[in-house]
Amino acid sequence: MEITGAPRPLLSRTAEGRLGPRHREVLDQLEDLFMESGFSAFTIADLAREVGCSRRTLYELAPSKNQLVLIVLDRRLHQMGRAALDSIDATAPLIDQLRQYIEGGVEYQMFAPMLDDLADDAPARRLIDRHYRFVMTVVRQLVAEGVERGEFVNVDPAIVGAVVTGSSLYLMQSEIAEDTGLPMSTLVGGMLDLILGGLPLGTKTLHEATS
Repeated sequence: MEITGAPRPLLSRTAEGRLGPRHREVLDQLEDLFMESGFSAFTIADLAREVGCSRRTLYELAPSKNQLVLIVLDRRLHQMGRAALDSIDATAPLIDQLRQYIEGGVEYQMFAPMLDDLADDAPARRLIDRHYRFVMTVVRQLVAEGVERGEFVNVDPAIVGAVVTGSSLYLMQSEIAEDTGLPMSTLVGGMLDLILGGLPLGTKTLHEATS
């Protein structure tokens, strides 16, 4: 299945490939810093001090702190997306491909400090929304193919895509794992059991099972 429509990276692969090793290392360090401590409290001078580089190095990556935050966030979301797509075994049944796709990006979860700052940052929230709309597109395409092949019951792929994606986005929040006391992988796996369990032909849908 050919999947199209992925968001274009703010820092293209070509542009990132032209960066020197130190610039790429700084991006990795900033990602770790933002995940652990958020970003709102830092100035450019603070960031330079935290990662051990000059302010000039940061300005070579982005013209402002806000744009730098978006590049670091976008880079992480693309890493998550590539890991998820790479997890798909195209020879597996589509129900397994769905699970592989969603579980493939779990290790790239966002952490509480970063999420707290994102809640008040409209450009960053819009960036996340673009990425998760692509996730919804992939799920919808996999479900539509399953229905067409006769592997799945006749469901609306758009509904499944919205429910799986929305649930995944919510469960990726680190405080949910803390509140439940369950690992992120267990939470996401349990969610997929509930939502995907009624898709394969020969099983009852949740509605049929409760009616």
